[in-house]
Amino acid sequence: MKKIIFGAMLLVLASCSNPADRKYNETTMSEDLKDIAESKDWNESDAGLFAGWLMRAKFKGESLDSKTYQDILDEAKKYKAEEDALAEKAKKDAEVRKQKMKNAITVTIFGKDFIKSDWEKGVTDDYNVFDYAIENKSGKEIKAAKIKFKIYNSLGDQLGDDFVMDFTDDRIAAGARYQNQAGFSYNQFKDDDTKIASAKFEDLMFDFDVEKIVYSDGSVLE
Repeated sequence: MKKIIFGAMLLVLASCSNPADRKYNETTMSEDLKDIAESKDWNESDAGLFAGWLMRAKFKGESLDSKTYQDILDEAKKYKAEEDALAEKAKKDAEVRKQKMKNAITVTIFGKDFIKSDWEKGVTDDYNVFDYAIENKSGKEIKAAKIKFKIYNSLGDQLGDDFVMDFTDDRIAAGARYQNQAGFSYNQFKDDDTKIASAKFEDLMFDFDVEKIVYSDGSVLE
């Protein structure tokens, strides 16, 4: 019996000797975290997760007093794992959707121009203008499409925000190709606008995201 009690006491002492198993205490937290760091039970990533979870709890007004430092870290790790899993699923879903759109439609920009305002010709503003083409690869006529694209320079840096180019005023027969121009307002005080205007077309890269396709039969792909 004495041996069993002695063994149990050793287990209790061993448990208490782990600073991460102490109850969270805001008053002693600095010293407790120092002890945890010295014990090397947590790595730098663990410490960052703990700090972030602590800030979250304070912002939401949640009490952590009944929990150990390890309990708090475990909660943070569980939440982070759920976040990562959700982000990975969203990424895969976005890739599947983007591929589905690519199979239905191809969008390309094959030229650009800069149009200066000319009151005599009725042009009241400056514009960056892009020549674009849409190929309908589906078996149905397209009557509308919502298209977004990003512009990058030769270093891969994005220029400006996302551009929106809606197709709504015509029809694209199955297997047919449509060409037109899209103009975007130019602001001389925006550095990215001037970079796009002055750049050589071959030095720009475009990344398209077709968000929605509406077919003439009323069906929608998105």
